[in-house]
Amino acid sequence: MPRRTIFWTLATLATLAAALHAWSLRWTCDDAFISFRYAQYFVEGHGLVFNLDPAEPPVEGYTNFAWTMCLAIGIALFGGDRALEHWSIVWGVLCHAGTVWLLASIGWRASSGRAVVPIAACGYAAIHHAASLAPAGLETAMFTLLVTAMLRYSLALRCAREAWLLGFLGVLAAMTRPDGALPVAMAGLFVAYDAWRRGAPRLLVGYVVPFLLVFAPYLLWRHGYYGYWLPNTFYAKSGTGSYVPQGLRYVIPFVTCYWPLVLAVVPCAWFALRRPDPLAAISAFLGRRPWLAIGGYAGLYVAFVVYVGGDFMFGRFLIPALPAVLLAFDFACQRWRPLWLQWGMAALLVVGFTFRVEPNGLGNPENDVSDNRTISVRDYVPGMPWTDALRLVGEYLRPLFQGLDVHLAIAGGHANLAYRARVPVAIEVAAGLTDAYIARIPVQPGGKRGHDRPYTLYPEYLVRRRVHFMCDLSFGAGEPWRDILFTPVGLPLKLVTWDRELMRELKRREPSLQFQDFEAVLDSYLAELPKKSKEQVAADYAKFTAFYFAHNDDAARKAAFESFLK
Repeated sequence: MPRRTIFWTLATLATLAAALHAWSLRWTCDDAFISFRYAQYFVEGHGLVFNLDPAEPPVEGYTNFAWTMCLAIGIALFGGDRALEHWSIVWGVLCHAGTVWLLASIGWRASSGRAVVPIAACGYAAIHHAASLAPAGLETAMFTLLVTAMLRYSLALRCAREAWLLGFLGVLAAMTRPDGALPVAMAGLFVAYDAWRRGAPRLLVGYVVPFLLVFAPYLLWRHGYYGYWLPNTFYAKSGTGSYVPQGLRYVIPFVTCYWPLVLAVVPCAWFALRRPDPLAAISAFLGRRPWLAIGGYAGLYVAFVVYVGGDFMFGRFLIPALPAVLLAFDFACQRWRPLWLQWGMAALLVVGFTFRVEPNGLGNPENDVSDNRTISVRDYVPGMPWTDALRLVGEYLRPLFQGLDVHLAIAGGHANLAYRARVPVAIEVAAGLTDAYIARIPVQPGGKRGHDRPYTLYPEYLVRRRVHFMCDLSFGAGEPWRDILFTPVGLPLKLVTWDRELMRELKRREPSLQFQDFEAVLDSYLAELPKKSKEQVAADYAKFTAFYFAHNDDAARKAAFESFLK
């Protein structure tokens, strides 16, 4: 059987296996609902905003403009919450499968038709966490596909048309995630070298023009609309600090889990340092350049991940670097020539990745790094995963909150609830992803990445923003007048502030709501004033003021407190 037939048969099987694997793991990550909410409001004509608060300037709480626009297209075409989830899943699966096919194409092109096995394609198709993150509603698979496509043209740039295409891929990558600037810079170095070596400045012009035509206007618009050059999430998750110890704790367990990746260091170092073989028929392609490209794309990106401290989702920040690392096995086997080596290397990767060695505790949401899918699909109640439970709760709250100016503080894992309930204002109180004030609160390295700015750092800010309900049940512990239970769905929340008219309307709409009438609580408290010390009353009155008096006109009860304290 011809080599071409064997190679592309295996490539097709690997692509189909990757697509089926990703589809079987389909789910929607809670963070994806942040982009969903931006896309929803954009299509509805509110702009790219997370909150419908006229007093709040727009905040860029997403890091994936291009992906958010893709979601907006899905909403415009199909509408509906379920349709948007399916739309994001399908595109994630297609991008994941596309990366596998592209890796096969790169391997075949590099071998000049001599390859038998698409090693990198088979290996990438076997990586579980690449497959599980693809249909999660996030931009991971799309970004990985774009970076891999940029690597493909950086390996061998043939003409100005390809330089233009590489430039537009770079624009899309940079508009999909801010760290797309890394492959953009790396590709720019290769284009600049080719332009200099060939005496063809049109290559560099072709690469730069897409950024001038598309990215520069986008950047100016973003700064004018949001007021900053970088997304709010940059400050929320990275800021200006270095988190190298955390980054190492993020990278090392992933490499240990997928241990065959370590073997790629050997051919990369060997072929990058040794003298290229001038007699090889493909020496022009398989000289030092591919190894420099692998080192540049993968090495620079991994160094960036270590520097910023990684992420709380296991492997998510490392997925875009994997295609470059895996191509090292293709290139090495094409230099070492024996055909059995291609079969052996592909088998090693597939078996090693399939029987991965996952670190302990990935299913524990309290750990600094966890497998978000494992946590999200776990049963919240028997027979109902967490994401389905939040869908049910959100669909119940939407008509209950409709037309009301509800302000909700969402903890990690509740963006789903804010999106489905359609509350006008939702403030993320784990990192400040969608809030400019919280995102810029200084924190010390060592916390859980993306969850290191809890509400305990700024309780007065929540009062100032008139937050009504808090998802984190540790808020106001020991103060039963803060408890509220949405009985039909069993949802417990905490009251941050009391809005008299809002609470009365909610009780009218849903008589089964369980909470203490705070005005009755105040009356009982005032009746006991003679038995209390002024110090205790002063402390309680300060809490009652933040909770109630600052938001409601109640001169009589307020005068009773002030009279006692005088």
